[in-house]
Amino acid sequence: MLFVCHVMKAKAIACLLASIYLALLSGGVAAKEANSIASEVKKAVSDSLQVYKQGGVSGLTSAVSDCWRAPRDFCLYLDFASHRIAVGATYTGTALGEYFYAASVSQRGRTWLASNGRGQLANDQYLYAVDQVMNRTLIAHRDRMFKGSP
Repeated sequence: MLFVCHVMKAKAIACLLASIYLALLSGGVAAKEANSIASEVKKAVSDSLQVYKQGGVSGLTSAVSDCWRAPRDFCLYLDFASHRIAVGATYTGTALGEYFYAASVSQRGRTWLASNGRGQLANDQYLYAVDQVMNRTLIAHRDRMFKGSP
């Protein structure tokens, strides 16, 4: 019985990954463009961390707000990365401002993605793929930051 659960879980993960891959391909995103997106997500994470180190959450708010004045995909990545960092800052006692509430960030993202004409399902799959890259990147940054710490 336990073996069957692991097999089913593995199949579910494989189906999910296949659907993301197909969504990216069906959306016209070639492997080169997917690598470009991953690079932009990594840059957004790195930029957000730098801004946070220099200006805290208010610096993140300013950076994201400034970016959205000339909207582009990078602003979406910067917004999502900054949101995660701002949420993480709440564990140190910093209050989460309304600008980085999940609903606010999601609304800015949905507004931007609505213009691409791909539809809600494709946009959701795209955001899921972006989220996976962002998770790996943030974890890698965290691990480098704490490497050698007790």
